Amino acid sequence: MQWAKITVTTSPEASEAVANFLLELSATGVELKDRDVSTVNLIAYYPLDDRVGGRMQRLRNFLSELSTWGISAHPASIDLQPVKSEEWEEAWKAAFPPQRIGKQILITPTWRNAPHNETDVVIRLDPGMAFGTGQHPTTRLSLELLEDSVEPHNHVADIGTGSGILTIAAVKLGAQRVDAIELDPTAIPVAAANFEANSVAGQVRLSEGDGLKHVAGKYHLIIGNILTKVVLPIIPYCAPRLHEAGTVIFSGILDTELGQVKSVLAANQFRCLQVVRETEDDLTWVGIKAVSESAAAL
Repeated sequence: MQWAKITVTTSPEASEAVANFLLELSATGVELKDRDVSTVNLIAYYPLDDRVGGRMQRLRNFLSELSTWGISAHPASIDLQPVKSEEWEEAWKAAFPPQRIGKQILITPTWRNAPHNETDVVIRLDPGMAFGTGQHPTTRLSLELLEDSVEPHNHVADIGTGSGILTIAAVKLGAQRVDAIELDPTAIPVAAANFEANSVAGQVRLSEGDGLKHVAGKYHLIIGNILTKVVLPIIPYCAPRLHEAGTVIFSGILDTELGQVKSVLAANQFRCLQVVRETEDDLTWVGIKAVSESAAAL
């Protein structure tokens, strides 16, 4: 079989929406490669048949419509290349082995039966979501911080849930309930399917919305693997929505942006507890964990 390799060059801001749409177009999977701070490549593969032209046109239309959602997709270019490889599908699968994160978490594609211990937190997700299957540093940093933060009684909010990986991890680490909130409507069915596949749907409330604006209740932990420009306006909403000494975890932050995030956290009476870093392709990403010192008084 011949394959069509479609590469979309776009902004980090638009990457999750584009990845979801590529999956809607029946991509076998989506690979993300950071080019620089402002540009990423999303690579998807399709059978090279008479449907490719239609997929390309739908993709062009989708990119042009993103601005109506307030999402900049610039430079929004698309490249198509034929790939001649009878073994491509198996080679692609081989590129996504099970991976361990932290002390307990094991992420494995559904087509693998990875050996694991009884104490492992096993999350089954197929590659596809750009920031949602552990392939990106921001997801790994989020999981690393989350692993040491969840308590059995916790109520958790996962802002920008995407594939739902952080929600799944929170439940399997012992959280009592998670509100999974996602602004992008194309991600909702992906997350719902992943919750069912990992047997956590009964402890999850999945909703479409913008941050914490349209959900009720208080949380012990708020997590968000989202870009810095989205994190900053969310921080002031967090303290009033946390129980006493509640915790926030944010990733999707570049090391050059850490000072700005810390400043906004401090201005909203959060104390930084931990910062973790990971460098990939000359970009250093940061995850930050902070505790609210004012939640009890609000």
